[in-house]
Amino acid sequence: MWPAVWSTAHFMRRQGSADSGRTHDEFLRQLRAGKVSTLYLFEGEESLLRDEALTQLIDHEVDSTVRDFNVSALTVTGGDLGVALEVARQLPMIASRRVVIVSGFEAVSDEKQLESLQRYLDAPNPSSVVVFASQGLDNRRVIAGMLRRACVLVSFKRSDDSQSTPTWVAEYVARKGSTIGPAEAGHLVGVVGTDLRRLASEADKLMTFVGEGGRITREQINGLVRYSREHSNFDLSDAIRDGDRERALRLIDHLFAEKVEAPMVLGAIGSVFRRMLAAKELMAQGATNEEVAKAVGMTPYRAGRFNERVRRVDTAHLLRGLERIAETDIALKSSLATPRLQLEMLVCELCPAENSQRR
Repeated sequence: MWPAVWSTAHFMRRQGSADSGRTHDEFLRQLRAGKVSTLYLFEGEESLLRDEALTQLIDHEVDSTVRDFNVSALTVTGGDLGVALEVARQLPMIASRRVVIVSGFEAVSDEKQLESLQRYLDAPNPSSVVVFASQGLDNRRVIAGMLRRACVLVSFKRSDDSQSTPTWVAEYVARKGSTIGPAEAGHLVGVVGTDLRRLASEADKLMTFVGEGGRITREQINGLVRYSREHSNFDLSDAIRDGDRERALRLIDHLFAEKVEAPMVLGAIGSVFRRMLAAKELMAQGATNEEVAKAVGMTPYRAGRFNERVRRVDTAHLLRGLERIAETDIALKSSLATPRLQLEMLVCELCPAENSQRR
């Protein structure tokens, strides 16, 4: 049902204010000790880690022979949250616990539904474990505060590719019985990106090739893992958004190696700044995360991190960035310097060195 993949997710509990976070191993120890909450909020954009945590929770709480009766996954987008709560109130069948996974609740604002939710949060069914799963909550909404106060928060934020993700790759490969060095793990992340689902898939393919106990090399990565132009454009947008100069320059190197035309690369950079400026203006007007996501053409969970970055950027920086992008477009057409040099100079201006140092 849910892919079981090892991870290093951070677990935190909030009761009015957050206490210290829990490591993955600490969370597993809590499960083994039978210390399981009746209410969880799983939040974050890294869906593989979220699914892994659900796997562990379900494996611990519900025997495989009766899961069809006692594990429910309900999406309430555009529907009634009360239906999910009614399922949570039901007694488990031939088991001591039921697991109910609720998604699509982020925009619920109906007063009656919120009142029903609060009643359940105040007195949850002790024989049900209810998991509210979200890729990102808007803290300005009432439902976000309600869930954060009542639930154990499990956070699944995307890892920084220059630090956490290569370590995750090495540990994932080791768990599967093979090995990969730190440099090779970093190279794999550079080729594939930070999406853990794709990294796991590519690592599995490499491990199949080297066999159990084998060691993955850089040459094997270059030969077996196909570098995706779509992925590199996508990651370049993320790097520009985050002000990560080193990563952006590395991705430009990949794009030129793939013989991507300079105007296409510039277009991806320009798109980021135009969306950031549009989001900045919407935020000033009091727009919600969902409204911003729709306006800039992003899914709500990706818009969450995007909006965090936009809030930290001055409007003047965005306007100046758009001016420099327009100037670079003219320079590319007039053949001033090489296209690669023009784009690298632009990235250095858009992503000041101090930004990368603070990351």
